[in-house]
Amino acid sequence: MSTTKLLVLATAGACALACARSSGTIFRTVAWPPAVIPQYNVDSVTRDTLSIGAYALVGTVVDSVSGKPLESVQVVLRTPGGGRNFWTLTDSRGGFVLGRVPPGHYHMIVRRLGYVALAGVRDAAAGVVDTLRAKMAVHTAYLDAGRGPQTTP
Repeated sequence: MSTTKLLVLATAGACALACARSSGTIFRTVAWPPAVIPQYNVDSVTRDTLSIGAYALVGTVVDSVSGKPLESVQVVLRTPGGGRNFWTLTDSRGGFVLGRVPPGHYHMIVRRLGYVALAGVRDAAAGVVDTLRAKMAVHTAYLDAGRGPQTTP
């Protein structure tokens, strides 16, 4: 990287810190790479869904016993004929947004390794934002080397 580029970056960083300090903004360090699921705003998803005539599904997924949010749960909307699939993963708070889905009839699957998958049907209408609160139960099956799947008593 050239000296000029480094100088510009250093100056921009110093200006950002000075502006933040005077406005009361707090900078926090973030892990790299950034989280897969960004923080979301349901109001902006609602406006987007209405403006483009699409469907959106927002919600949370929690453990059925503890009520704690489940991270990295896959939420899938699948067309019955094997067409397009729409999916997302839950964030660290168990939240997800699955937006910009064309209207239609979908099979919904909510799944995570170690938990019993949930399945259902969604009729996605244009301009609609549905909410879902899913409670997932721990799956009690395990694999025993050489003997295949087992179930705990």
